[in-house]
Amino acid sequence: MRFRLVMLSLVSLLSACGFHLRGMGQSTPLAFASLHLQAPLTGLGEALQRQLSLRPDLTLLPANAAEASLVVDSESVDKQILTVNKSGRVVEYQLVYRARFHLSQSGRDWIAPTELTLRRDYSFDESNVLGKAAEEKALLRDMHHDAAQQIIRRLAALKPQAAPATPVPGK
Repeated sequence: MRFRLVMLSLVSLLSACGFHLRGMGQSTPLAFASLHLQAPLTGLGEALQRQLSLRPDLTLLPANAAEASLVVDSESVDKQILTVNKSGRVVEYQLVYRARFHLSQSGRDWIAPTELTLRRDYSFDESNVLGKAAEEKALLRDMHHDAAQQIIRRLAALKPQAAPATPVPGK
């Protein structure tokens, strides 16, 4: 009985302070209600498609019907040697993921071409090549997810663009 009371009070405290798991609470509203996503069907394109389609305040539409257009211009992955042991064998690699994107509305850039760079290090073991290849794939999947989250946070940080001021006649 005491355990239940403690758990109930903890749940009440957490819900009262507004705590929620990432992606489960209210999302920051975007400055536009419809968006066209132009991205290759790679890891980032799929992650963006999935995460944007989960937003209740946004509709993905074709380019001619959307208020804004998010374009993923390029993406690349580089695998660099990070450290070697005394016999010259690779001990650690670093994955460097770069994605370049921009957001335009009515032919004007709302977010200028921007490059995201994500880095992940992982150790390499010659006796476990298959396991390390799977780890590399998992790291790339996580990097695509993280890049999509960063892009969406940048979209959420935008404020609606004001209409151009019209001069008042006679003044």
